[in-house]
Amino acid sequence: MHPLDIHWIYTFVSIALVAALALVGRVALTFSPKSLARLLPLLVSLAAGALLGTAFGHLLPESVERIGDGPKLSGLLIAGFFTFFVLEKLLCVWCNDTHHHDGLDLVAPSHGGGSSAGNGPMVTNLLFGSGIHSFVDGMAIATGYTVGTHLGVLTTVAVVFHEIPHHIGDVSILIHKGIPIMRAVVLSLLAGSASAVGALLVLLVGGRSTGVTNILLPFATANFLYIASANLLPELRNETRPRPSFVQIFLFGAGCSLMFALGT
Repeated sequence: MHPLDIHWIYTFVSIALVAALALVGRVALTFSPKSLARLLPLLVSLAAGALLGTAFGHLLPESVERIGDGPKLSGLLIAGFFTFFVLEKLLCVWCNDTHHHDGLDLVAPSHGGGSSAGNGPMVTNLLFGSGIHSFVDGMAIATGYTVGTHLGVLTTVAVVFHEIPHHIGDVSILIHKGIPIMRAVVLSLLAGSASAVGALLVLLVGGRSTGVTNILLPFATANFLYIASANLLPELRNETRPRPSFVQIFLFGAGCSLMFALGT
């Protein structure tokens, strides 16, 4: 079997694993809201460390090896970081705009105290944003496997770490808006399936050209750096109590160290 075929199999097995993490949101509902509020910051700390450990310990060195450490790599990293900032900003603007206009209600009202019509745009925005996020994750995983199985596995592990709190948050919000539990899980799974589309795009295009993979690697690096620095770490700054703060610091360091250890 051609190595590319193996990487296709590895990629979509990994994609299925990550998409299935929407079910973690269902398990999280067994916790009390107070327990869940204590758990999520710990998961976010671990995820931020895992993303940075993977970006600096593996994706960036691989990018340097393939592209060099000159202006081309720096430009691609900046372009990637800028792209994800613009994408998130446009999504925020679009979401804010739809809150003031009629939106497409993707979710049918649930019986017995279901979601109100006013929640339709909000739910649509949440699922659309989650779909974009999953699409980029799929691209990152496929890019890793295109380079090699080892890097693909490490990228998948990093994605798994930050997808757990992401899916818990999504499912919890959907249920809070009146969506039945099973429907919320299914909707989250459907949004997560966008990762398969992103992975397929990379495998089809990147498999034909080494140059495409060399460009996608810095973009995957920038994606992990952006998620960790712009989305995850800011959520931890509000914690000022000594004990929880030290636990978060420990888990952040553990996430970084774990990814380095897996790399060796």
